[in-house]
Amino acid sequence: MSGRSFREEKAKRAEEAKQAAFEERCAVLRAAGYRQQICTVSVRAANLWGTMLVLPLAGAAVALFLLLSKPRAVFSSFVLADLFLFSGLLLFSVLVHEGLHALGWGVSNKTFKGIRFGMLRASCTPYCAAERPMTRAKYLTGGLAPLFVLGFGLSAAGILTGYVVLIALGVANLFFAGGDVLIGIRMLSAGGGIFLDHPTECGFYRFFKD
Repeated sequence: MSGRSFREEKAKRAEEAKQAAFEERCAVLRAAGYRQQICTVSVRAANLWGTMLVLPLAGAAVALFLLLSKPRAVFSSFVLADLFLFSGLLLFSVLVHEGLHALGWGVSNKTFKGIRFGMLRASCTPYCAAERPMTRAKYLTGGLAPLFVLGFGLSAAGILTGYVVLIALGVANLFFAGGDVLIGIRMLSAGGGIFLDHPTECGFYRFFKD
């Protein structure tokens, strides 16, 4: 077996193990008398519908920036430097995005046990997943943390300072959080119960009692 085939087989077994552990947690909840509702979407669908959902937010951020700020670095000698800075910070914000999911879930659950990071092989998308069942409030705390901290926070900083790099990062992170917004809306409309984050798909399983 080649090195690449070995790595692919190892990754496949790891994904199968994660799925098996998830199904085991679901079985425990069903045995406790909970009914199960599947609330997941594909990564592609999450990206598409998430983009549509945050598009008005991104448009509003840009409009406020243009109306209230005096943009720096536009047609100035610092444009090239700002482009390099933006590119580096954009890549870094992808890691921070997942870290904020972990921080929100860890703080709300008062433990970081069961929080893990990974990469979806099919789409090369990094993710953070939580293995513990959570209430809606706890799930949303971690799920929407990147939207508020990076999306809204950086956009507000850009509007207040007039710095193009900050507003560009804020808008980019609004789009990065599009899937999180979609999942949050689905959770708010799903009803009560407890929620279990899916390990390989975008979304969650809802467990509830009649």
